[in-house]
Amino acid sequence: MTNLISLAMLLLIVPPQNQKLPDEFYELPETLRAQATLIVTGTYFRVRSPCIFMPDGTRRWALESRFNVTKVYRGKVGGRSIAVNDTMLPKGRYVSVHLEEGRKYLLLLHPSPESMKAIAKGDWVAVWKALHDEEIISIVQLR
Repeated sequence: MTNLISLAMLLLIVPPQNQKLPDEFYELPETLRAQATLIVTGTYFRVRSPCIFMPDGTRRWALESRFNVTKVYRGKVGGRSIAVNDTMLPKGRYVSVHLEEGRKYLLLLHPSPESMKAIAKGDWVAVWKALHDEEIISIVQLR
């Protein structure tokens, strides 16, 4: 009996070894949290893409949406930012549709194997290959 009491006291005193995630993470449903293979916090920004040469000889530039990664909680990120196609965000309660430049967000992602390779290596990703739809589980603004 004393062993059980000692064990219980030890479990209450010793903090868990996991990283402390933002409070917004714990406000999300467990089903969403379990789906995420990549969890990061980052600052949203937009930037002009490299030049795109069109078949008629003209040049165009796309507007890229990215998150400057400030902390990685789950998964591996090799670069400084993650590209997200903000015109193809999933519609749902847990995805901010009005992203504001300079604001910090918590991202729960489930990238495809191809996207995950690019993210882990830190490769630049073209606008049309940026994370979208089912690869984005949740984007929540941090307080």
